[in-house]
Amino acid sequence: MIIVIDGLFFQLYNTGIARVWRSLLEEWAVSDFAECIVVFDRAGTAPKIPGIKYRTIPFYDYGRTDEDRGMLQQVCDEEGADLFISTYYTTPLSTPSVFMAYDMIPEVLGANFDEPMWQEKHRGIRHASAYISISENTACDLVKFFPQIPSNLVTVAHCGVANNFSPASLEEVNYFRTKYGISKPYFLLVGAGSGYKNANLFFQAFAKIYSRQGFEIVCTGSGILLDPEFRSCTSGSTVHMLQLSDEELRVAYSGAVALIYPSKYEGFGMPVLEAIACACPVITCPNSSLPEVAGEAALYVNDDDIDALADALCDVQKPKVRNSLIAAGLEQAKNFSWSNMAKTVSSALIEATLFRLNLKDINLIIFPDWSKLEEFLGLELVKVVREIATHPDKSKMTLLVDTTNIPDEEANLALSSIAMNLLMEEDLDVSDAPDIIALGHLNEIQWQALLPRLHARIVLENDNKDKIASLAAEITPTFQVHNLTFTPSLHEHPEKIYSCFYEQ
Repeated sequence: MIIVIDGLFFQLYNTGIARVWRSLLEEWAVSDFAECIVVFDRAGTAPKIPGIKYRTIPFYDYGRTDEDRGMLQQVCDEEGADLFISTYYTTPLSTPSVFMAYDMIPEVLGANFDEPMWQEKHRGIRHASAYISISENTACDLVKFFPQIPSNLVTVAHCGVANNFSPASLEEVNYFRTKYGISKPYFLLVGAGSGYKNANLFFQAFAKIYSRQGFEIVCTGSGILLDPEFRSCTSGSTVHMLQLSDEELRVAYSGAVALIYPSKYEGFGMPVLEAIACACPVITCPNSSLPEVAGEAALYVNDDDIDALADALCDVQKPKVRNSLIAAGLEQAKNFSWSNMAKTVSSALIEATLFRLNLKDINLIIFPDWSKLEEFLGLELVKVVREIATHPDKSKMTLLVDTTNIPDEEANLALSSIAMNLLMEEDLDVSDAPDIIALGHLNEIQWQALLPRLHARIVLENDNKDKIASLAAEITPTFQVHNLTFTPSLHEHPEKIYSCFYEQ
């Protein structure tokens, strides 16, 4: 199993999405999943993480997207890729792909969809066979704007927060304040340069605070003070425009009166999570994914309510309110980790490599000993296929056929021949026929993903006992070919079947 990851985003920006992928790769690098992935490194721009395999590919150019798709398909073929996922809106021509949805800001707030970036995003959405979203809200918006996507194909994988985002000591905070000349208590705005971040609401509310000259403002965005209105709102107070490393940002969170994050829309809201992990109170808006991330660890105001934000700026200074927000924030932050996200994303990618098996409500498996095909196995396979094809639940069934010790072409030929002969002999209705799928080669990780999805193993006289033993597949519930009776409880409560795999 080879899953390729286009590291395009590392070429473009060093913002939150780069943090997500760097964190995922660091988690995977120390797991078995690292053996399954190859990162396409755009002209040497991807971070080099020990344990991760890389292949250098050309620099991305939005003016040559057609050529890029052809190039991606070529290198996917050369790598033997089973699945493709991009860090930012690229697609090959035919290799199956998974789309990573970070936000639907262009769709919700409006954008020029003639721009190549958004055209490529929508192309990637249409090409994908499965989807991963970094929040429940983004998943809902994805399905809302692309209703052809079944919601069960979207996996939510919340972002994490690194261990280094933790409360800083008083000494660290004092050093940070001295270094940047911060002499008064300060409010913090992170990444506030974009219009949808709604920084103007903060400045208008700040202007209403009677004691505003007793505070300073620290901003990590750019360009937000170009508007003369903002400068008039902060008259008498010092505004620090800073570019901070992660370590300095951690200390900035820890020393702030509060993080002010009045965003109109977020795909996730990483600064909110980082802030609460650093014991920083948060004031934000009940929009999009923000309540999903902050929970009860924030003061919420509507994104157009200047007076409510002014009141919140005062309330957050009260010791009882502050202490409550800090305690709730530290507890809320425990719900998010990069290790959990890495497990969720890798599981979704592995599941996507199994889509070709067309799994259904009832998934059966057989392990034929193909060395006995000419002698005995052929007649036994005819019995199995006949039983499946005439079963009352046939439309809900997929029969998986292990092809460990036979070339796939020979197995497919044998199964097709059996199926066609039965159709001709018994005049079977093929409109709701079961699927009969030759498994091909699965690695251990794929088998572990498949086993809980199996309903039962059909026992053959000519079983491949070595293969069954190697997979511990003897623990799978078993049926004889003449006794394929499935009770309603097995259909309605598959967890009763699945539990046997985990318990043993």
